[in-house]
Amino acid sequence: MHESEDDFSDSEAFVADDEGVLAEGGQVVAEYGDSDACSSGDDAESAPEEEPETVDEAVQVFCEHTDAVFAVAWSPAQEDMVATGSGDDRTYLWQVGADQSSGKRGLGGHSDTVASLAFNAAGTLLASGGLDGRVNIWESSCGRCLQRLEGPGDAVEWLAWHPRGDVLLAGSEDFTAWMWNAASGACMQVLTGHHGAVTCGSFTPDGKRAVTGGGEGDASLRVWNPKTGECTSTIQGHGFHKAGLTALGVHGDSHVVITGAQDGSAHLTNVETGRMLGELAGHTDSVESAAFSPAVVRLAFHPTAALVYTGCLDGVVRAWDARTGTCVQTRTGHQRGIQDLALSRDGWSVITGSDDTTARIFTFSV
Repeated sequence: MHESEDDFSDSEAFVADDEGVLAEGGQVVAEYGDSDACSSGDDAESAPEEEPETVDEAVQVFCEHTDAVFAVAWSPAQEDMVATGSGDDRTYLWQVGADQSSGKRGLGGHSDTVASLAFNAAGTLLASGGLDGRVNIWESSCGRCLQRLEGPGDAVEWLAWHPRGDVLLAGSEDFTAWMWNAASGACMQVLTGHHGAVTCGSFTPDGKRAVTGGGEGDASLRVWNPKTGECTSTIQGHGFHKAGLTALGVHGDSHVVITGAQDGSAHLTNVETGRMLGELAGHTDSVESAAFSPAVVRLAFHPTAALVYTGCLDGVVRAWDARTGTCVQTRTGHQRGIQDLALSRDGWSVITGSDDTTARIFTFSV
């Protein structure tokens, strides 16, 4: 966990008091800073004339994919390495800022959409999960496939590595989450209990817990002991999300989790106590809430500052003050909804994947 004066306790976050809330080969297609490289004249002509043109604030655009980009990841050990996965069944490893053929490597291994990507803590391994139910482990330096993990009976929704070891957690549409030893390929735990697709999840930064979120028909946040596979608490029902969860992020203190749902709401919860700390709801009568009214697809905590980043189906990346719930900065550029986002190690750059077939890097300076 990184510490700074901007770190916050769970009692500060969104809370005024106990009752409420403070309100492969080939050329890299775009050079760093060249955010116009993927623009299309045909797209411009087909856009409705009455809609304002989206200002592209991206510092780099990746547009090799031929279908929506559903997954992105940023290596925590190599600041110039990112990965993208798409509905074209392909994964690419990219060198940030590169303008030569060495800047891109294509990976196969899936027969359906690549829906999730994750680097391990050392940055040496990349896991990819697909709608084909497969999970592949790749050596990030050369793109060699090291393992093919088996278990899920349906699409893999997300992946998360343990912060201190090569243990991988994955959530599936078959209502389960699976945990493997990535080196041996052995299944360590199968987490059962959700009544819908397990749409999001993570280990806590201290590695002591796993948290998972259920989608439509479930709408619960569950906390697990990864050693035993036991569900230690379930947060659901009155005061929590009414719609299925779509995203979650865990703060560096390992206690506070922010969750996003299909209805645009976002909740902050202390998973140690089960206490809900606050909410941003998708009402249309406030600026902050209106920003959340498109479904919240991805959430991520800044590693040191009291910020939360969100990616939504309106194509906008937003940075929020996690203590007040105020939107402090936005970035635009995508022509369609955002499907995934990931942060650089320092937390000030964000890579996003979108339905517009591109991935983009944005920088923030809050």
